[in-house]
Amino acid sequence: MVSKFGSPDGLCVRVQAVVNGLTQNGHEVHAFTQAKRVDGLPTERVHSFPAIALNPHFYLDAPTAVRLIAQRSIEHDIEVLHVQMNSSSTEFLLPRFRGALPPMVVTFHLAYAQGSSLTNTLFGIAWRASLSAVRRYDHIVLVDPGQRDIFIVEGVPEEKLTVISNGVDTDLFSPPRERHDRDHVEFVYVGRLSVDKGVKLLVEAFREYHEENPNTRLTLVGDGMLKFWMLDEIRSGMIRWFGSIRHEQVPEVLRTGDVFVIPQNIGGLGLSVIEAMSCGLPVVTTAIGETCRLLGEDEGVLVEANNRQALVDAMRLLAEDQQLRQSMGKKCREKVLRDYSWSRQIGLLEEVYRRVAD
Repeated sequence: MVSKFGSPDGLCVRVQAVVNGLTQNGHEVHAFTQAKRVDGLPTERVHSFPAIALNPHFYLDAPTAVRLIAQRSIEHDIEVLHVQMNSSSTEFLLPRFRGALPPMVVTFHLAYAQGSSLTNTLFGIAWRASLSAVRRYDHIVLVDPGQRDIFIVEGVPEEKLTVISNGVDTDLFSPPRERHDRDHVEFVYVGRLSVDKGVKLLVEAFREYHEENPNTRLTLVGDGMLKFWMLDEIRSGMIRWFGSIRHEQVPEVLRTGDVFVIPQNIGGLGLSVIEAMSCGLPVVTTAIGETCRLLGEDEGVLVEANNRQALVDAMRLLAEDQQLRQSMGKKCREKVLRDYSWSRQIGLLEEVYRRVAD
């Protein structure tokens, strides 16, 4: 596994779940990473290389990383390299040295932007650069099913693509045994405190609805520069902010909530959305990307991107109808159990490994 580990984002949650699942299924897993340790792996299977963190989510690796990966792959008779695109600079270099490396699978994590022109431009450049790099890999795993047709139009052979959506540990992310009556409605958000996740829009919309219905509170889990922008709301108690917490603590927060809200303007199947669904929460999110196919009308509310009034209306609808919240949350849990357990996703990934190794 060639990836970053331990950062507070969905990529690291997914890759750690894959490592755990493969290990449990009897595979020998090695990690090539900037991290010094990886949960669940002995130190002799963690091969670290120097790197500079350009931000909490992307690293500029030492040029010697590729040589390290090639040497250790020979020493340990590694059959498949699995690279996480949108993690570090090494993922762009590895395909240039295919002759010295095992067959390579890459998971493409990037999604589309539907926000400001600057957001669209920056994410568009990253998406195009990453697409150019993944063409050279032996097989491409897509997290977002909506990107499959686009990759084919871009000239990537269909047989080189497999869609494996995000999964959830349904035992860890489970509903509370009982929901207690209380005097307020709790909205919950989990993710980076950034513009692309719609946090600024969320706080503005919640501020407006909170004035209409003071018996509400917004809980935010995550970190980012926007935390300084909402200090007044945090001090007033209108917003409860936990900052970054360990992934295994997230279900505890979700179980205290009534509605999960994330008005992101980046398309794709967000891990935080299906984790909230697994905890039995109805979801309010943006009608973009794979989320449109994920969330049915009886499981949550889809709103237009960057539409504050639509977000206010959605919060009002669910805050004022407890029966609707509970019905939607139950259906969300049922869908995740049926379609998004990690055991199913790991099995699909093992089939990709077998094809590539053969």
